[in-house]
Amino acid sequence: MRVEMVSVEDAYRKLAAYVLGFVGRREWESAGCRMQVFSRMATGSQLLMFQGRRDETGGFEANPDALWDGLGAATFLRDDLLREGGERIWAVAFTLYPDGRFDVEYDYNKPENYEEADELVAGE
Repeated sequence: MRVEMVSVEDAYRKLAAYVLGFVGRREWESAGCRMQVFSRMATGSQLLMFQGRRDETGGFEANPDALWDGLGAATFLRDDLLREGGERIWAVAFTLYPDGRFDVEYDYNKPENYEEADELVAGE
């Protein structure tokens, strides 16, 4: 059952579940994701660190819904921050630690390769 996000805290929980879905049963010292947020979609990349090694492979086998929920959390955060603070984010980086601590960083810089025309309706 999917739960609708109504708060930033809900979105952070979904991002944590995304990261844990990626980690699966592997050992890790930190893990995280970076979500780029566009007008109609989000894309994500993820990694885990263990004993100084970075691993960006695999994940989500046990919980594929975590992938979609994490992307949804990124778009929720974009919309919420725009509505509440008047600023639009273009990416969010979320790092989780095994003890439950986490760090969140927002990127307010529009990507250089992003085309404004992608958001226009044809003919306008």
